[in-house]
Amino acid sequence: MVIVMVLGAALRFSTPREALRTLLLVILLALLPIGALMVRQVRKGSWTNVDASNRAERPLLFAVCIVALAVLIGVVLLFRPGSFLIRGLLGVLILLAVCAVVTRWVKVSLHMAFGALATTTLLSFGSPAGWVLLAVMPVLAWSRLTLERHRPAEIAIGLLIGIAFGYAINVL
Repeated sequence: MVIVMVLGAALRFSTPREALRTLLLVILLALLPIGALMVRQVRKGSWTNVDASNRAERPLLFAVCIVALAVLIGVVLLFRPGSFLIRGLLGVLILLAVCAVVTRWVKVSLHMAFGALATTTLLSFGSPAGWVLLAVMPVLAWSRLTLERHRPAEIAIGLLIGIAFGYAINVL
């Protein structure tokens, strides 16, 4: 979802070459550290799966995500101060902070939050990718339930948070 959202937004605001550079930057500075954490924690036996499905696994996930995003924001501010990414990255950073706080009471579905964020953002740009993601969202919700990673309320909360932040990124 993040890759589709970044690429869709980057193509709207820049050339295809610049969009690819932006995507690579996001992958290297944000997605790779998060992926490495997931693989490491599962291999160590500290996490039951890469989803960090147990609430106790989430604080470390949130910490690494927030640090990776902060580094990415710093690099973008340093090298591309007028980039469209800044508002989106700040929105995602705040979304993660909100989910981290809410997770004290409810394990928010981050899959649904990021899916809804990407869908809302891309639809607001008029990107066809937004419609594709919109069609995928029910399947994503079904998978979270079928795999027993979340309850319906956790999926609904993730969906609402993602929509709210997608709207805020685009309108505010």
